[in-house]
Amino acid sequence: MITIFHGDNPSESRQAFLEFINQISGCDLLRLDSKSLDLDQINNFINGGSLFPGAKVLAFENFFSVAKPNLDKLTKFFFNPKSIEIVLWQDKTLSATQTKIFPKAKYFCFKADNRIFACLNAIKPHQLRTFNRLYDQIINNDLFDLFLYLLKSQFRRQLQTSSKYDPTLTQKTYLQTIELEYQYKTGQLSLPREIALKRVLLPLLK
Repeated sequence: MITIFHGDNPSESRQAFLEFINQISGCDLLRLDSKSLDLDQINNFINGGSLFPGAKVLAFENFFSVAKPNLDKLTKFFFNPKSIEIVLWQDKTLSATQTKIFPKAKYFCFKADNRIFACLNAIKPHQLRTFNRLYDQIINNDLFDLFLYLLKSQFRRQLQTSSKYDPTLTQKTYLQTIELEYQYKTGQLSLPREIALKRVLLPLLK
């Protein structure tokens, strides 16, 4: 059985993924992610012995971020007839092509609030008034952390492709956003995080 958690609300999807695997008991569990991939370890886990009579469980974070050659090898492992349960989490919404890899899997998709995307799309020159209105809705609905996560992703995409902003300004704002997140999560931020982030974004809104 293959269970997959994904969507453009990575906070909620990962929480559901962790809750799912944390309730698993009475079986061997191997947890990996795309950065700690070890094909030999996975092969030995699937084909080796077990301390428990129940099915083995392999939990993999960001499986679809693995390079294609290894992705193809892993897919073959996962269709091994031996008794093993696969639980996958991806930090974004999967494409139709990706979901076809495991057509019989059980998918759970977690959608982000549309107001977040409206606010992200409002980050452009001469849109300060519109941004302020939408940003207030984000804050009032306790969506700051998800907004910040998606904001960083948007900046990364703009830096990797053609951007509507000056690349130097985009990079500077991106780095300031990362620093702001670090400071507020470590208790070093002197301003409320909502005000601090708005100040960082102001040059893009003028």
